[in-house]
Amino acid sequence: MKKRLVLIDEDVLALTELKQRMIASQFLSVIGEAHQIEDVWKVLQTEQPDLILVGSLRQAEIGVLCQQIRFVCPQVTVIATCSAKELHWEPFLRNLQIWVLAKPVQPEQVELLSMQPSPSSYMQSGMGTGAPLVPMQSSPSAFAVAESPVATPAYLAKKEKPKHLITVYGPKGGVGKTFLSRELAVYFRQVPQNGRPLKVLAVDFNLDLGTFATSLNLPRTPNLFTWAQAIDQQIVAMMQREGIDSETAGPQEWQDYATSLRLGADEVEPFIVVHEQSGLHILTSPREIRQSFEIKDYHLYVMLETLKQSDYDVILIDTAPDTSDATIQALFFSQRVVLVGTPVVDAIENIQRLLKLLREAEYPEERIQVCINRLQRKEMFTLEEIRAYFQLHPGKTIFSIPDDDEVKRSINAGMPIMLGQQRSAARDAIEKLAKSIVTMEDETAAKKTAKPKEKARSSMWSWLRR
Repeated sequence: MKKRLVLIDEDVLALTELKQRMIASQFLSVIGEAHQIEDVWKVLQTEQPDLILVGSLRQAEIGVLCQQIRFVCPQVTVIATCSAKELHWEPFLRNLQIWVLAKPVQPEQVELLSMQPSPSSYMQSGMGTGAPLVPMQSSPSAFAVAESPVATPAYLAKKEKPKHLITVYGPKGGVGKTFLSRELAVYFRQVPQNGRPLKVLAVDFNLDLGTFATSLNLPRTPNLFTWAQAIDQQIVAMMQREGIDSETAGPQEWQDYATSLRLGADEVEPFIVVHEQSGLHILTSPREIRQSFEIKDYHLYVMLETLKQSDYDVILIDTAPDTSDATIQALFFSQRVVLVGTPVVDAIENIQRLLKLLREAEYPEERIQVCINRLQRKEMFTLEEIRAYFQLHPGKTIFSIPDDDEVKRSINAGMPIMLGQQRSAARDAIEKLAKSIVTMEDETAAKKTAKPKEKARSSMWSWLRR
C-alpha cells in the first residue's frame, strides 16, 4: 500500500519536477500540493495524508509552519526541506521530531524516510510504530480539537448525542492535577441533565505513573494495557484472514490495519473500572511501567476514536506532565483544556512556556482554563500578577483553589470531597471551575423559566453577600 504524500512549497516548477520523478515510485503517491499558506490547511483537511513534505512559503517561516503542522497532525510524518538560508532551523525542527532534508530533494531520499519510523516513534517507544492521522479541522486556528457534537467517521455515521471532552493537564508534576481530575469527574457525575445523571468516564493517560485509580482506592485491572492487547488481537485476526503473518509484519502494516479497524461504541466496556460510590467509570493506566511501553500511538488513536463513538456524556482525561504523543493526542481530542499549576515560580514558568508554545501553534485560547491550586492568602504572586505574566486577556478568569486541610484528608482517604457532606472553600472553588467548563442544560432551562421577581431576589442576595 502506497503512502499518501502532500507537497508544500511555493516553487511550482520544483514541485512539478519532483512529482514527475515520483510517478514510478512503489512506495509513495502524491495526492496534493499547496503553494500558499491559505491552501495548506485545505489540502491537509481534504487529502488526509500519511506524509507531508514541507518547503518554503513566503508567508511563513519554515520552522513555524512545521511546528503548526506537527501540532495539528501529531501522528503524520513531517519532512522539512530547507534551503541553505533555512538550515539554521534544523536543530529546532529535529527537536520537534521532524525529519530535515537540504534542497534540492531527491525522490529516493523521501522514499527512504517514508519507510523509516517517525522520530516521534523513536522518542516514545524506542522503535518505529507510526500512527494514523488524527482528524483535524480546516485551519490551524481551529486545530484538531473536537467540536460538539463530536464528528463521526463515515463508517460509523449515525446520530450522536453531544459530548463534553475535557483534558486536565499540568506541565509540572505534583501540582494536584490528578486530584482536580478526580473531583471534576465526580462532580459531573452528580449533576443531573434532562432529569438523569450524566454518564462520565475518566481516562488516566499518565501511562507510566498514573495514580487516578489509587486516588479512589480502586484496582488497576483491567486497564489501558489490557485494552491495547485486545486491539492487537483484533488486528492479528484481520491479518490472518488476509494471509499475513503478524510476526513478520512491519510497523507500517500494523498502522494500516489499526486505521481500518472498526470498533463499536460498546468496545470500551470490558476495560472499565467502576467507582461504586459515585458511579464514575474509569479507564486506568497500566499496573506496571514496562506495560506502558507496549502502548503505541496507533493504540491511542483507536482508543480515542472509539471513545468518540461511546455513549458517555462527559469524557475527562488526566494526562502526564509531559509533551508525549499521548498527551498531545489528548489535547487535540478535547473541547476544553484545564491547565493546572501552583503559585510557585517553576510551576508558573512551565505554564507560561506551554501557553507560549500553544499560541505559536495558534491553539484556540478560549478553550483553555487556567487553574492555580493550593493558593494561600499570602503568596509571593497575586492572581493579577500571574495573569499579567501569562499575558491573558483582562476578561479571562484565572480559577484558584485554596489550600485546604480537607483536601489533604480527602487525598489520604481516597474519598472525593465532592462525596462528603461538609462544604469547604476548595469544594466551592472546584464547583465554580466545573460550571465554567460544562454548562448543564437543566441549569440553563431553569434560568430561562425563572420568574422575574425571583431573579431580582436572587440578584439582591448575591449583592448582599459581596
